[in-house]
Amino acid sequence: MNLSALDYEGLRRSYLFSGLEPQEFIEVADHTSAMSVPAGQLLFSQGDEVHAFYWVGEGIIRLYRVSPQGDEKVIELIGPQRMFAEAALFGGGHYPVNAMVQTNAHLVAIDGAAFKTWLAQDAKRCFRLMAGMSMHLHKMVDEIDALTLMKGADRLMQYLLDHSDPDGQGRLRVEWEAPKQVIASRIGVKPETLSRLLHKLTGLGCIAVEEKALLIRDPERMRAGQFEE
Repeated sequence: MNLSALDYEGLRRSYLFSGLEPQEFIEVADHTSAMSVPAGQLLFSQGDEVHAFYWVGEGIIRLYRVSPQGDEKVIELIGPQRMFAEAALFGGGHYPVNAMVQTNAHLVAIDGAAFKTWLAQDAKRCFRLMAGMSMHLHKMVDEIDALTLMKGADRLMQYLLDHSDPDGQGRLRVEWEAPKQVIASRIGVKPETLSRLLHKLTGLGCIAVEEKALLIRDPERMRAGQFEE
């Protein structure tokens, strides 16, 4: 273990480990390692055997698949304080997606084999982890249900609201965490559709687009949604 205090506390609060007893978490942390990874590095490829799962301290990780025609479909963009690849450890033992470091990242890797061995020593540990995973799964299912019913414009507005933070003047600001074609793939629209929707929202006074960020000017109207595309 070479975790900083911030790594340790952040990992402790993650949905997977928050239900563990203090001593149990210490034992899990003994099989972790912090790592700094540059943008553009491939962490693993679809089909690779699972060797670890990860918690993100800083940076963005792009999870994606590539079609037989060579088209990339972004499955998820994983930001700070989130975990990824944990389900793959128990779901056949192989990664179902590719994982690319989108921006310089600080990660904590949890050794997969050591973690499974540790779990096998006490069934109660498994139940505590399953409780956290069940709550997380229910949350994800609710999000998927909501997104399935949304039009492209509504998905974009939800994405922007979910990724916004107040700036020094109290305005909601969205930093572009990935190239716009990646974000378009993430919300399930074509890049040209994303550009058109951004232009429309700008014209309606809902947002102001900058080179590296976006300002949300009318969050209440965006929350109301249901714009015509």
